[in-house]
Amino acid sequence: MGNQPQWTTPVYRLHCKATNNNVILNFTKSNGDTILWVSGGKIGFTNVRRSTYEAGYQCAVKVIKAIEVPTIENAIKLELFLKGFGQGREALINTLNGVEGQKVKPYVSRLTDRTPIKIGGTRAPKMKRL
Repeated sequence: MGNQPQWTTPVYRLHCKATNNNVILNFTKSNGDTILWVSGGKIGFTNVRRSTYEAGYQCAVKVIKAIEVPTIENAIKLELFLKGFGQGREALINTLNGVEGQKVKPYVSRLTDRTPIKIGGTRAPKMKRL
């Protein structure tokens, strides 16, 4: 009786890196193996358009469709990690709260903000001119 296997729900992670120049979504297993990654450039947007709200929205929809596959098979836990303050971050959150994310939203177990906060430190590099 003591040697019975314990069934645990699989944990998946969705990393969102939203910068001023691009948005990158990475859907991984708990050990870090990438299942799917999508960026504004991979979808087909170029230059400044990679960081727009529309690029973030289309990336989020593509990743949500990939997340729906494991949720159909069994119950999962989804951890969401956000990094940066770009428009893609807002697009991902709005997509999860909208019609597209209704099937995935109940599985979100943790939401973590991993945006690095600079306190003092060295001088920042000069701003990029577009």
